[in-house]
Amino acid sequence: MKCTAIVILAGLLLGPVTAAQAPGSGAFLDDHLVVTWYGNPRTSRMGVLGATSGPERAESLRRQAKEYAALTPKRIVMAYHLIAVIAQPDPGRDGRYRRRETRETIQAMLDEARANGFRLVLDIQPGHSTVAEEVQALAPFLGEPEVDLALDPEFTMPDETPPGRKIGTMRAADVNAAIDALESIVRTRRLPRKMLIVHQFTHNMLPDKPAIRRSSLVDVVLNMDGFGSPSLKRSTWRFVMREPLAYTGFKLFYKQDTDLMSPAEVLALQPTPSVVVYQ
Repeated sequence: MKCTAIVILAGLLLGPVTAAQAPGSGAFLDDHLVVTWYGNPRTSRMGVLGATSGPERAESLRRQAKEYAALTPKRIVMAYHLIAVIAQPDPGRDGRYRRRETRETIQAMLDEARANGFRLVLDIQPGHSTVAEEVQALAPFLGEPEVDLALDPEFTMPDETPPGRKIGTMRAADVNAAIDALESIVRTRRLPRKMLIVHQFTHNMLPDKPAIRRSSLVDVVLNMDGFGSPSLKRSTWRFVMREPLAYTGFKLFYKQDTDLMSPAEVLALQPTPSVVVYQ
């Protein structure tokens, strides 16, 4: 469940996945804007990705993404943003306080994304596991050219606290480990560049963020998470982007946001987001 801590803080240019550049070339996000739908297909409680299915889901994402096409010279790329490792309130059999989505479900989402020319982002909520362990488990899917990665510090618990009881913390070393893993996959498989999206809406979620390194093979995105009014979201955006990463992202919540910001309002933010996530 998304934490409300943000409140405390006071023909169209639709690019297929094949548009990604080859290894070593310019950054993918320099000339692409990625619009994603976030969640899990098992339930709508985690986001819009589970609200519909099949052709209806794909067409609804296309309609949302088209609203950005007239507002930017970048090519628009769509993605399903799947929570592939879901934090849990209970330890489970291995004591990790997380559930790994089944290979069948991930493959089904990848097949659907491919059929529609979309990318697939695999989001990790580590719980009491580690980023390295969960990235390794997802490596067979991350070895596909159109599959990217996201990390959620909110559900990364550095102590014995179950996820959801308080906002978690992720260290730069963990983010860098994910970058290392993605770079290795890109080099070994000679893949196009990949994205790594890292969520943040409080300082302590990424306490040593300046130590997150840049990459010549991975476009590292700092995604401003959290819901609220437009004024509150802009305030949190300014706070989070005081220490930016290479690229920026912005999350919108269809249900929790009040007065949902328009695509024009999103693209008016500075720096301009390269990724827009709808939950």
